[in-house]
Amino acid sequence: MNKLYYILIHIAIIICIAISCKKNKILLGNSFNIETSTDTILFDTLFTTIGSTTKYFKCHNKHNGILKVDNINLENGTNSPFRINVDGVSGVNFENIEILPGDSIFIFVEVTIDPSGGNLPFVVEDKINFTTNGNTTEVTLNAWGQDAIFHVNEIVSGNWSNDKPHVIYGLAAVGFPNVDSNLSLTIQAGTKIYGHSNAILYVYKSSLQINGELNNPVSLQQDRLEDYLLYPADSVAGQWRGIYLSHASSSSILHAEIKNAVIGVQIDTFSNNSNVIIDKTKINNSLYANILTQGANLLATNCLFGNSNNYSGYISIGGSVEFENCTFANYANTNRNTPSVIFKDYYETTNSQIISRPFETAKFINCIIDGNNKTELTCDTINNYTNNFGNILFEHCAIKSEDSLTNLNLFNNCYLNLQSNFQDVDSWDFDLTENSEFIDLGTSSSIIDDILERPRSVPNDLGCYEFQ
Repeated sequence: MNKLYYILIHIAIIICIAISCKKNKILLGNSFNIETSTDTILFDTLFTTIGSTTKYFKCHNKHNGILKVDNINLENGTNSPFRINVDGVSGVNFENIEILPGDSIFIFVEVTIDPSGGNLPFVVEDKINFTTNGNTTEVTLNAWGQDAIFHVNEIVSGNWSNDKPHVIYGLAAVGFPNVDSNLSLTIQAGTKIYGHSNAILYVYKSSLQINGELNNPVSLQQDRLEDYLLYPADSVAGQWRGIYLSHASSSSILHAEIKNAVIGVQIDTFSNNSNVIIDKTKINNSLYANILTQGANLLATNCLFGNSNNYSGYISIGGSVEFENCTFANYANTNRNTPSVIFKDYYETTNSQIISRPFETAKFINCIIDGNNKTELTCDTINNYTNNFGNILFEHCAIKSEDSLTNLNLFNNCYLNLQSNFQDVDSWDFDLTENSEFIDLGTSSSIIDDILERPRSVPNDLGCYEFQ
């Protein structure tokens, strides 16, 4: 009996060892990879002196065997302001890190930033790269280089003051479908807002009030301010998403400067009776469009819709829009095959069905539509607006086009192919000079000043600037 007992114990030990060996074999093949508990580490601590803070994340092995991470490295190595510690060991490069089945390792990240450095970019970035069985994984590291208020995928309302910059990561939403609405956000004069890649200031069935001043505008742009290797930071369009007003309540944008977005301002209104007012605002260097309307109720006065990789203005699918003394001028240094302005009253569904969306009102009064293409206005319409003459109208506008406008019922007293002679289109300066042919060509208007609050004379000049 004792002999049989010892034999059974011996067999059990052998079985346990065999199972253990099988479970703990090293897993090979690209179907086995690590998982990280996050893909981004954001340091939003307020840096007021030279200092450092520490965060961590986990690297998991969720497989039934040992997972060997071939390499973990801090991309910028010893030149990085970040420092990492992998499972208790500091360094910038680690090899052959084994993680037991169902286990994980901790990776600690520390950053030291001197916010008083004169050339310090507002945001510093690095990456931790992982290589496992031929698979690559990365965790992005971001740190802000001065005091700032961060909005990371959150619902926002109330007041944004100008005492610190506001940084948007992901979404800053004034209302959101099925979550919240009827909110209000007021942005004070002088407030600086920085959007990370794809960041968006989103307004849903709520109100946005941007209250800039002539010498203290509200600025909205990308969070990367240091130049790229081959390009200045301001030369790159599409570095953040922009402002998107969806079914917004009555909203206004005054004395704002918006640049380097995908779409500077997008307005989708449709059945909502509320209006958006944009006054004395500059929107430049958007990837797709500086202003995009879709069924919007919009009044824009004394606004500059400047350079864009595609459209300075994309005005589409109905609504009530009015642009008075606005300048659409696209001299972007790109191989652009789009007009500066497109005016379109239909859309095409995925199954190629044409859906008409006529405008209730669409007026362009005392505007400039110009650029470095031969034709800078496309009226892509399928509705006949003869009976709406006066409600759908380009009135006293300067338009650059190879096409004659005399036989079209949308135009009244418009001017073709005048010499713009702007101050400096390369520097986005579209003020008029004494050689600009837009001077004194405007019709009577209730607008008494220009984008710089300089008084307008009678007859006033076309566009957002009044020559002095």
